[in-house]
Amino acid sequence: MLFTKLHLDPGETILLEVRRHWIVFLGPTVFFVLLAVIPIIAYTLVISLAPSQAVSFALKYFSFLLFIYSIWLLFLWMGFFIRWTNYYLDVWYITEKRIIDVEQKRVFHREVSNLRFDKIQDVSIEVKGIIATFLNFGDLKVQTAAEDSSDFFMDSAARPEDVRKVIFMHHNKQAEEMHRRDPHGQV
Repeated sequence: MLFTKLHLDPGETILLEVRRHWIVFLGPTVFFVLLAVIPIIAYTLVISLAPSQAVSFALKYFSFLLFIYSIWLLFLWMGFFIRWTNYYLDVWYITEKRIIDVEQKRVFHREVSNLRFDKIQDVSIEVKGIIATFLNFGDLKVQTAAEDSSDFFMDSAARPEDVRKVIFMHHNKQAEEMHRRDPHGQV
């Protein structure tokens, strides 16, 4: 709950925080590191393999090339920060009453949705591939009974089976409480 102020009901507590698996962020991280290292490798290759004119050019304008490289690193850092912000701030909070979906659209644009357990119709999980199976992540979809509301979806969620169990446990508990209050289904 680092950047998001949630409005919880009195006595409502967060039971589970659901985020995408860390492996999802590994690919962009490796990509940004490679983009940061490629100019260094290229400069080293020019110095070691190029004719003497290219070497003297590279050494003569080293300060300028270092400045350009610093700007390159700044843009890479900004891109990395935007990707990390999107990864870290996309989260589901599961309380004993509802699911709160915080979706980070852009750096300064966030969308927060709520889904009460009595509106849930089904929770489905899709685990695709051997890596997802071994690292325990998959797509998580919570379908609602209402026609006008959209389903909740999180791709590559960590521990999806545990999340599904918690959601169903509280969904069933809430259904039992409603049945105890009105055993004949009357409104």
